[in-house]
Amino acid sequence: MLMCMCMLNKRAHILFEEDEYTLLNLLAAEKGSSVGELVRIAVKHVYVEPREKQFSDRQKGFDRLKQWQKKIGTFKGLDYKALVEYGRKY
Repeated sequence: MLMCMCMLNKRAHILFEEDEYTLLNLLAAEKGSSVGELVRIAVKHVYVEPREKQFSDRQKGFDRLKQWQKKIGTFKGLDYKALVEYGRKY
Protein backbone atom coordinates (compact mmCIF):
# COMPACT_ATOMS: atom_id res chain seq x y z
CA MET A 1 0.00 0.00 0.00
CA LEU A 2 1.31 3.40 -0.94
CA MET A 3 1.54 5.87 1.91
CA CYS A 4 1.35 9.55 1.12
CA MET A 5 2.00 12.14 3.78
CA CYS A 6 0.39 14.87 1.67
CA MET A 7 -3.22 15.91 1.81
CA LEU A 8 -5.33 15.12 -1.22
CA ASN A 9 -7.22 18.26 -2.07
CA LYS A 10 -8.61 17.85 -5.60
CA ARG A 11 -11.54 15.65 -6.50
CA ALA A 12 -12.44 14.04 -9.82
CA HIS A 13 -15.66 12.24 -10.63
CA ILE A 14 -14.87 9.33 -12.96
CA LEU A 15 -17.46 7.05 -14.52
CA PHE A 16 -16.55 3.42 -15.23
CA GLU A 17 -18.42 0.64 -16.91
CA GLU A 18 -19.71 -1.96 -14.45
CA ASP A 19 -17.18 -4.68 -15.33
CA GLU A 20 -14.23 -2.26 -15.14
CA TYR A 21 -15.32 -0.99 -11.75
CA THR A 22 -15.85 -4.53 -10.47
CA LEU A 23 -12.32 -5.43 -11.54
CA LEU A 24 -10.92 -2.32 -9.87
CA ASN A 25 -12.80 -3.16 -6.67
CA LEU A 26 -11.36 -6.68 -6.68
CA LEU A 27 -7.84 -5.42 -7.31
CA ALA A 28 -8.17 -2.83 -4.57
CA ALA A 29 -9.39 -5.47 -2.12
CA GLU A 30 -6.44 -7.72 -3.00
CA LYS A 31 -3.99 -4.89 -2.40
CA GLY A 32 -5.76 -3.59 0.68
CA SER A 33 -6.31 -0.17 -0.84
CA SER A 34 -9.10 1.82 -2.45
CA VAL A 35 -10.16 2.21 -6.06
CA GLY A 36 -9.09 5.84 -5.82
CA GLU A 37 -5.60 4.80 -4.77
CA LEU A 38 -5.36 2.42 -7.74
CA VAL A 39 -6.41 5.21 -10.09
CA ARG A 40 -3.89 7.64 -8.56
CA ILE A 41 -1.09 5.07 -8.96
CA ALA A 42 -2.09 4.41 -12.58
CA VAL A 43 -2.15 8.13 -13.38
CA LYS A 44 1.26 8.57 -11.80
CA HIS A 45 2.81 5.68 -13.78
CA VAL A 46 1.21 6.56 -17.12
CA TYR A 47 1.30 10.37 -17.12
CA VAL A 48 3.43 11.88 -14.34
CA GLU A 49 6.57 9.72 -14.32
CA PRO A 50 7.16 9.78 -18.11
CA ARG A 51 6.86 13.55 -18.04
CA GLU A 52 9.31 13.82 -15.15
CA LYS A 53 11.71 11.52 -17.04
CA GLN A 54 11.39 13.69 -20.14
CA PHE A 55 12.22 16.80 -18.08
CA SER A 56 15.13 14.97 -16.46
CA ASP A 57 16.51 13.93 -19.88
CA ARG A 58 16.29 17.51 -21.13
CA GLN A 59 18.02 18.78 -18.00
CA LYS A 60 20.82 16.23 -18.45
CA GLY A 61 21.28 17.33 -22.05
CA PHE A 62 21.39 20.98 -21.02
CA ASP A 63 23.94 20.18 -18.30
CA ARG A 64 26.13 18.31 -20.83
CA LEU A 65 25.93 21.28 -23.18
CA LYS A 66 27.02 23.64 -20.41
CA GLN A 67 29.95 21.34 -19.54
CA TRP A 68 30.99 21.21 -23.20
CA GLN A 69 30.76 24.98 -23.41
CA LYS A 70 33.05 25.31 -20.38
CA LYS A 71 35.60 22.95 -21.97
CA ILE A 72 35.87 24.83 -25.25
CA GLY A 73 35.41 28.26 -23.76
CA THR A 74 33.80 31.12 -25.55
CA PHE A 75 34.51 32.00 -29.14
CA LYS A 76 36.28 35.30 -28.66
CA GLY A 77 37.07 37.41 -31.64
CA LEU A 78 34.29 36.10 -33.86
CA ASP A 79 32.38 38.68 -35.83
CA TYR A 80 28.85 37.41 -35.30
CA LYS A 81 27.32 40.14 -37.43
CA ALA A 82 29.47 39.07 -40.38
CA LEU A 83 28.48 35.45 -39.84
CA VAL A 84 24.79 36.36 -39.82
CA GLU A 85 25.15 38.43 -42.98
CA TYR A 86 27.05 35.58 -44.66
CA GLY A 87 24.27 33.15 -43.68
CA ARG A 88 21.62 35.42 -45.15
CA LYS A 89 23.29 35.21 -48.58
CA TYR A 90 22.35 31.54 -48.85
